[in-house]
Amino acid sequence: MTKGPVAAGLGRVEELSEAGDYEAALSELDRQLEDHPHEPAVHTARGWALENLGPTGLPAARAAYLRALELDPTALWAKEGLSNVSRRMGDVDEANRLAQEVIDEGMPRCEEEIDLLELVGWCQLRLGEYDRAVTTLRRALELDGRWTAVRFDLALALMCVGDRGRAFLEYQRGIHQAVNGGVERLRGVVRMGSTTWRNAWLNDPPSRRPGKRSRPAISSGPRSEWPRERRDA
Repeated sequence: MTKGPVAAGLGRVEELSEAGDYEAALSELDRQLEDHPHEPAVHTARGWALENLGPTGLPAARAAYLRALELDPTALWAKEGLSNVSRRMGDVDEANRLAQEVIDEGMPRCEEEIDLLELVGWCQLRLGEYDRAVTTLRRALELDGRWTAVRFDLALALMCVGDRGRAFLEYQRGIHQAVNGGVERLRGVVRMGSTTWRNAWLNDPPSRRPGKRSRPAISSGPRSEWPRERRDA
C-alpha cells in the first residue's frame, strides 16, 4: 500500500518526490494530466509537488487540491494538503477546520486504510492534540515499523509532550531507516528530518507554545521539510 500524497501507479512521480526533485515530479504529472484530467490522484500529487516548490507554488497547489476534492470528496490526502496550503497562505481558521475534518473522516477509515493513520496523527499534531497524536502514530508504527515518515512525526509529537529522550530516539531510528532505504531517498528524507528536529529543538518548549497549528512553535515550512520527506510558512 502506498502511503502518502503520491499514489501508486503514477510512474516515477513517487521516486522523484521522495528524492526531493519536485520540479521533475511536476513535469511528469503535467504530462499525465493531459491523459487523465479527471484522476484525483494526479491532482493530489500535483498539489504536493507545487506546495513543495515554495511560496510561489501555493496558489496553484491550492487549485490542484480543490480540483482533487471536486473529483473525489473522500480524498483525504488532498484535504490535508489544502489545510496545509491554507495555513501557509494565512487562513488559519480554514486550515484548522479542514484538519479537524481529516481527523473526523479519517479515524473510521483507518482500520481499512492504514495509511490514514499518518494523516490523522499529523493533523492531531498540527491542532495541538499532542497526546492523541502520539497514540495514533505509535499505532501506525505497530502496524508497520518501517514507516519512516511516521517515525519522524512521532519524534516531533514526543517533543511537543516534553519527552525529549524518546523523541531523540525515534529521530535516530528514522535517520537509520532512511539510510537503509537507499541513497536516492536519503537526500530528501534526511533533509526533512533534520529540519524537523532543528526547528522543534530551537523553538519554545511545548509548555510555552501558544495555541496551535501554525505548527505550535514548531515552524512553518513545507511538510517535505518535516516528517515525510512531506510540509508551511
